[in-house]
Amino acid sequence: MQSAPQLILRFVTVCAVGLVLATGTAQARPVDRERDVKAGRPQLQKPAVESKPVWIVVNLFSGASSKQAVRVRDALAGLGAEGQGIVIPYRDVTVENMKKLQPAFIALSPNGVPWCKYNRESLGQFLQALKVIVEDLQIPVLGVCGGHQALALAFGGKVGPIRGGEDDCLPYGKNPTERGRHYVRVARDDPIFRGMGKTLNMVQNHYDEVKRLPEGFVDLAENELCPYQIIRHPTRPAYGVQAHCEYYYSSRPDGGLLMRNFLEIARTYNRTVRNSTGTETANTPPSQGRVATVTRGK
Repeated sequence: MQSAPQLILRFVTVCAVGLVLATGTAQARPVDRERDVKAGRPQLQKPAVESKPVWIVVNLFSGASSKQAVRVRDALAGLGAEGQGIVIPYRDVTVENMKKLQPAFIALSPNGVPWCKYNRESLGQFLQALKVIVEDLQIPVLGVCGGHQALALAFGGKVGPIRGGEDDCLPYGKNPTERGRHYVRVARDDPIFRGMGKTLNMVQNHYDEVKRLPEGFVDLAENELCPYQIIRHPTRPAYGVQAHCEYYYSSRPDGGLLMRNFLEIARTYNRTVRNSTGTETANTPPSQGRVATVTRGK
């Protein structure tokens, strides 16, 4: 297991997380460095005063950041996300790191290659951590396009090419895809649709789709080509949106409305569940709805 200084150094290198934890946003408590060094276990100190909220966009591309992850971050910031949004690579997402950072929420960016082309070990570690982050740490999560698919994979769902099977691996750019603006039908009522109609107009650009919904997950929206367009964890505020909701216009605001509603869901959940000592509401879903347990294939 990495030590706390190693974690801080890695975060500073890839996304300046160390600045969030150690400078600028809060005054840290004094540290007895000599004692810690002698003990061989220097510890990250929590702020003595309330720090500026942090929220995270996980970059699912290969590098530390990507224009797609930055676009998601900027869209959320423009819609009222409070505090500082930082982008980190998926390889740096661990349960230990998230326990230290305690982000207000996490957004999962789009991806750029088929999941079968990822390094199996690093992707597997990320997906395992994501499941714990959602269920045990109870951090709200919003997956966008590839992030939607990653959420499904983390909980045992299946992802494959739109015109292929759930175990097929086809390169992007050679198989049929859902691209451009498409209509999506709301299948279940949910707070994510607050103030919206039953038909949404969304920007799509993807080669893969969720083929099999994780056990217990709720199918919230669908269309003819891809039936699992918007999904939700049964008891946690973890949502996946297949469309690129970060692209929206004042004349076609549905993507922005979804993201804004997610921010409000996250605020409410953090205030009433994560910041509360009670456990009665911890397993209560954001809204009730039928859960999908069936498998669909092309």
